[in-house]
Amino acid sequence: MKNFIKYIFVATIMVIHVSSAFAKSVKYTYKPFAEEGCEMEYSVVTQDTSYFIIATVMSDRMYFLDNPTMKVRTFDNYVITLHGKVIGNTTETSNGYVIGNAVNSTPIVKSTAQFPITPDVLELFKNGVYKVRLSMRPMSHERCFKRDEIGKSLYQLYLEEKYSEENF
Repeated sequence: MKNFIKYIFVATIMVIHVSSAFAKSVKYTYKPFAEEGCEMEYSVVTQDTSYFIIATVMSDRMYFLDNPTMKVRTFDNYVITLHGKVIGNTTETSNGYVIGNAVNSTPIVKSTAQFPITPDVLELFKNGVYKVRLSMRPMSHERCFKRDEIGKSLYQLYLEEKYSEENF
């Protein structure tokens, strides 16, 4: 019986790793305060010969400025500043909760911005991202990482995009 449970556990871990290997973006949830949390998603795309980092925030109130700025500090202590533009803002209503006889639902804002980036700068991501800051309303999103959570993944997404463009 213990071996069976052990095999189920190993199989579950393998499924998680395989599914994350096919992911085309990297995500994290950040909740410094209960109401001001957000879910961030980053991906790397190419258009013609230009590369872009696409950043999407899902929150109850945060959205990108018209001309957002992304600052990234790598574990090698390089500071990268990217200037982008908003490509979409949408608002959805989530499942609500009942208070007495009324249902109170909270809106979810999904805001997406693209940041042009060069391959030379993307190469700096392979050693990991220590800190990221995005200019948003009503406050900036800033996150420090004790270990890399997005840098190496974004670098791998860049390599996949580069490979798919070269081997069309």
